[in-house]
Amino acid sequence: MKNILVVSESLGEPNHKRGIFHFTRELVRSLQADGHRLTLVVETTRRYRKLKRQQDRVRLFPPGSRLVELLALYRFLDENDMSERGVLSPLRQSIDWVMRRARAAASLDLAMSVLRSIGLFRRPVRLIENSAGGFDYVPADLRHLELFKAFQLESGIYSHQGLSSVANLPPPQVDGRNYDVVLIDAPTRVTIRRGPNTKVVCVVHDLLPVTDLKLSDVATRIYMLRLITSLRQADELRFVSRYTRDRFAELLPQFAHLPSRVVYPRTRFEVPRPRSVAGRNEPVRPSFVVIVSAEHRKNLHGVIQAFKSLPNADLFVIGYTGGTKVTHQLPPNVRYTGYLDEREKAALIADAYGVIMPSFAEGFGVPIIEALAANTPVLCSDIAVFREVAGDLADYFDPFSTRSICESVGRVITRQQEWREKIVAQRTTLMKRYGHQTQGRDFLASCDRTHQLIFATQ
Repeated sequence: MKNILVVSESLGEPNHKRGIFHFTRELVRSLQADGHRLTLVVETTRRYRKLKRQQDRVRLFPPGSRLVELLALYRFLDENDMSERGVLSPLRQSIDWVMRRARAAASLDLAMSVLRSIGLFRRPVRLIENSAGGFDYVPADLRHLELFKAFQLESGIYSHQGLSSVANLPPPQVDGRNYDVVLIDAPTRVTIRRGPNTKVVCVVHDLLPVTDLKLSDVATRIYMLRLITSLRQADELRFVSRYTRDRFAELLPQFAHLPSRVVYPRTRFEVPRPRSVAGRNEPVRPSFVVIVSAEHRKNLHGVIQAFKSLPNADLFVIGYTGGTKVTHQLPPNVRYTGYLDEREKAALIADAYGVIMPSFAEGFGVPIIEALAANTPVLCSDIAVFREVAGDLADYFDPFSTRSICESVGRVITRQQEWREKIVAQRTTLMKRYGHQTQGRDFLASCDRTHQLIFATQ
């Protein structure tokens, strides 16, 4: 059994980023099932402290009760309503972003982080044992928190990464001295205080913030500083695909000495639920699912344009689009659902004729394996990483061509049963490759020379 500290912006603050969130949640499930003790780093902010004070004033618990703080922590991590953000106008989102950054720059948390990072302020590590059994129930979208034995509270370490990068401030510091492994689930601008036997493992999901031409220079600079900070203290790297590892080799050869492994994101291959069937005399309209975020590379505009030419099929758009113009005045056969919980999303995927991945670029593509786990056909862009993930179990199209997307949808509708039988025939292989049971074991396996990045042969 290993004592593992998880440094995760996607789990440790109320900011659920779907791809990284999915990877880390499934990894944590696998590690916990293997018997490892897990602790999650949670940042404390002014909002968190306000929630705790509100709990204290209720006086239903003895003074100093840790259950009070645990209630505040769970409520804090459940605060972010991504669907609500989707209805805000772009101007309102910009104003909110500026106001949040201004408050962060003047916050006590930032001052404490800076003082700790330069060694002028030390305080004992604050741990809360996770006695979630004291709750009547835990909502489905928070059940991953039950997998942690404890939470380590750190002031403002996630929300101040951008500010510390732009202002060239020292990175916030996390105490990892009492752990065997510190897992950093994405490049993060923090410094790890380590013990003599502590190993730091950093996950690289993609390098798109470096190469995406639609991102600002500031965003690219912030990501690069986060990445370099993590790489300089990492003992080993984990990549989510061979494609990402190859891109890393091309762009950052100076880190060739770091041992690495490819550990694919995983999903749960449960017994597929029966598909919902229309009434005997009702026509069945094919429906498709696309799962997106507010990024140009997701190509939501392209797939919506395609469905304007496909009036006899429906498209469900799941995710946070940032209130973009793309989701305004949608055609009648395109429905924007916002974020759905895991059960609702799984039901929609299982009932669909196919899951569409129209991205111009990705580091992996989690919706592909979610679709395959449900025996649902996959339609995706003809890009290298999708070929690696789906192989011959997807219908490929040119993401820059609306006509190509339409033709792909038509092929999948026509060959629906054939695609499903093909997926079922390879289900055992897919479970071995993408089933969640072995993810923790694969992640912790030591790297040998065959797993290292060898650039001389590239």
